[in-house]
Amino acid sequence: MRAKRLALVAAACLAAASARRDKHVREGEVVVIHVGKTCGGSVVNYVRKFTPLSEIHLRPVTPSDLDTAPLVVVVVRDPVDRVISAFNWDSPWGGRPKQAKNRLPSSKARSAYVDIYDCFATAGKFADAVGAFAARSKDEKRKQTKKRSCEWLATAFLKQDNGQALGAPIVDLNRATAFHDAKELARVHKGCPDAPHCPVFSCHGHLSRGASWYLSNGKTRDALKKKKFWMVHTANCANDTIDAIEWLS
Repeated sequence: MRAKRLALVAAACLAAASARRDKHVREGEVVVIHVGKTCGGSVVNYVRKFTPLSEIHLRPVTPSDLDTAPLVVVVVRDPVDRVISAFNWDSPWGGRPKQAKNRLPSSKARSAYVDIYDCFATAGKFADAVGAFAARSKDEKRKQTKKRSCEWLATAFLKQDNGQALGAPIVDLNRATAFHDAKELARVHKGCPDAPHCPVFSCHGHLSRGASWYLSNGKTRDALKKKKFWMVHTANCANDTIDAIEWLS
């Protein structure tokens, strides 16, 4: 039964993530790299009124995404502000109402997002846990990782490798090709009824996906340097977006 529940949750996660991004950038279109919890949605809606665009959202950017783009728009935000916003947005207590029922700690699925909000009621407590883990000795960190503590989970969630270097990675359904469908995920979880020792997984979400996650590929960053690109900052979103359109025209 556990495997079936996980399969259903995984399928829902994959379907939702796929519906909210362009899997393939269309030739000759402006590319908007929409980092979550910036003002990316507003930028996309505005730019689309003036020119066709391809939106990259909830997946890392590849070099080929930038090949034919006449302009690349990257939407960014102060990292601390973005994490706080993302934490609150997905919270069952303070975020979107439609998310609440999927984020409550009482959920039977073993999801990293469920565990995060089981551990932390506020972004401040989440940040405190990251700091506490960083201050521990190597032996203490190993113990925290082995028992999948809240400190470990908070730290792993913000790592670009999803906790791989910590020795207990979070399976990221948006990135790990090994978990490309619900059946595969269910196979991995089968025979693992003891929750603390089962792999946890992350669905779609913004908390751990800042600009560095979208541009984690070194070749992508090299390709971006050769393109005309415009950066929109959340603090100056409206003016930056208008300037990007004027520059393109």
